[in-house]
Amino acid sequence: MWDHDLDGRREHEGLARALDESGAPDGRIWNGHAWQEWDSWGETGLVTFPLRAGGPAALRAECQCLWYGPARTLDADPSVTAAAVKKLDWEFHIAAATVAVPPRDFEEEMGDLFSRLYALVQDRPLAALGALRELEGKIGPQRSIAVGCARRQGESWQKVADALGVTRQSAWEKYQFAGTGADVDAAYARTTPPTP
Repeated sequence: MWDHDLDGRREHEGLARALDESGAPDGRIWNGHAWQEWDSWGETGLVTFPLRAGGPAALRAECQCLWYGPARTLDADPSVTAAAVKKLDWEFHIAAATVAVPPRDFEEEMGDLFSRLYALVQDRPLAALGALRELEGKIGPQRSIAVGCARRQGESWQKVADALGVTRQSAWEKYQFAGTGADVDAAYARTTPPTP
């Protein structure tokens, strides 16, 4: 089994799942040394697989987040196939799944800010609206800057779109101007740095 620990958050655990001749998932995994019965993800309990008759014919990488990779035909030595599954599929999944995850301390600070905004909405809704207006005015230019920086660093429009949670076409239509040095500099000029 494999895991990915990002800033102390173990959000992805993976394994090499056995597949039968038809490509159906089997209740076995390759644990690095031998076949082992493993019919479900203990944390979620959402996925269970029966133990199939006959020996496994292929392996696929699988994650507790319910992602799974393509089937790879089983080599004479399952360790060889498992290593390929991990390298080709699992690592690709982790890279794609974690590229836009902010650092843990940043997420905690955002959580604190939203808790404070929630309390402000309850006590002083008009003040909360003013704070939200100001926040929205600062987020837009920062988003443009981030898109421009990502594009200047060679990130694809698809990766930018995935990070924004929109389609590739939507990202391109809204931010196609971003990416040149002049555009990023202009966006920076429209923003004021935060004050401590």
